[in-house]
Amino acid sequence: MLAVKGQRTVLFVSDDALLRSNARQSPAFKAWRVFDTRTAGDALAQLEKEPFGAVVLDIEKLPLQEMDLVSYLRTRSPATDIVILATLNELDAATHAIRSGAALYLIKPVDAADIAAVLDKLSKQQDQQREHVELEQRVLADLMAGSPAMQKVLKLALKIAPTLSTILIGGESGTGKEFFARIIHRMSGRHDGQFVAMNCGAVPDTLFESELFGHKKGSYTGADSDKPGLVEEAHQGTLFLDEVGELSPSAQVKLLRFLQERTFRRIGDNTLRTVNVRIVAASNQDLTQLIAEKRFREDLYYRLNVFYLCLPPLRERKETIPGLVTLFVHRHNELHGKHVTRFSKAAEALLANYSYPGNVRELENIIEHAVALAEGDEITEKDLPETLFRNRLLLAAPDRSPTDILPLSELEKEHIRMALTMLNHNYTETAKKLGVSRSTLWRKIKDYGLETG
Repeated sequence: MLAVKGQRTVLFVSDDALLRSNARQSPAFKAWRVFDTRTAGDALAQLEKEPFGAVVLDIEKLPLQEMDLVSYLRTRSPATDIVILATLNELDAATHAIRSGAALYLIKPVDAADIAAVLDKLSKQQDQQREHVELEQRVLADLMAGSPAMQKVLKLALKIAPTLSTILIGGESGTGKEFFARIIHRMSGRHDGQFVAMNCGAVPDTLFESELFGHKKGSYTGADSDKPGLVEEAHQGTLFLDEVGELSPSAQVKLLRFLQERTFRRIGDNTLRTVNVRIVAASNQDLTQLIAEKRFREDLYYRLNVFYLCLPPLRERKETIPGLVTLFVHRHNELHGKHVTRFSKAAEALLANYSYPGNVRELENIIEHAVALAEGDEITEKDLPETLFRNRLLLAAPDRSPTDILPLSELEKEHIRMALTMLNHNYTETAKKLGVSRSTLWRKIKDYGLETG
């Protein structure tokens, strides 16, 4: 059968001929094009030919080795919804399928109408997610507009987000590595799962294993109850490992073993656990240099570096500053109950000419500071941090010949003129910023003929 364009497709995989027949004939599936097959092997052949919106997998009488169909689907077709049908005797296998990426399981016997209702709900969630992703992509494209470097990074991020591959993000501190990790999470099929962040540099080596994998009650002094680790919190979601270059050698070994096997044991527990989690790691250090210095394992690096995103510093992508400013103003308007809508020309000049050594994180701090201090709907230079103003005033002198030396009075005149322009000829503020009294400033303005009339 050929699927009708625009019609949803579902593949039933079951050894139960009656179940497959009921699905094909049920009025509940009128919005679906129903395909069916008896074995997982036949299903794989079908899936190689075309994608399906959903797969219903009946695991009763299914050989254990054929359960890999779930993992295959999650890797090759992340947008496909997987529903498991199981008897009470297969609950362990059904739970394993959920950990491998299935959406949910239903206990047999179950009728076609119930299955159709579940698929309709999952399909509606897919549509909502698709609309959400399209909206976010438009917003992000606007945010990165004008910066070829960031457009390239964003394009790759959106392309790899639906996969299950591990990602390594590099860049200076504050460039937005966690921000991009969250973008990847929201654009993936794991958007309904948790995004869990761990700062590897902030966790003592003695607590790393407990933090990541959890512990059993009584496993060590202070372990008063069972505690799941971050990998379990991030099950069906994304685990973000920030500053992964700070991990100790022993912690690197433990992380590598988990990445290889995707299994772990809580401290003090003999139970081997499995989770379905996507790893996104980040570092502001050059990991290849750390490898050369024998401070980072090469095998761990290659496990993490399946895809690499490098975020350029903000000073190299100043075209993105207006979009980021808009985003941060909106965010902190809501947080502080403010209604800022514009900037004075002087404030705009300060923001445009600052070097941002702290990158995007510093820019957001600056905007939060300004929004909190703003008295009306406009941010002025008075609302910006002192460091921003000082760095803006200390400009390099114009390029001149070594023999073309201006008198100090001329340099002072130009410096005062620039300060007056930036501060809209507010004499009190200008005097304060220049570190002189108001009367001294006024006298120099008269001496240099800088009055505005």
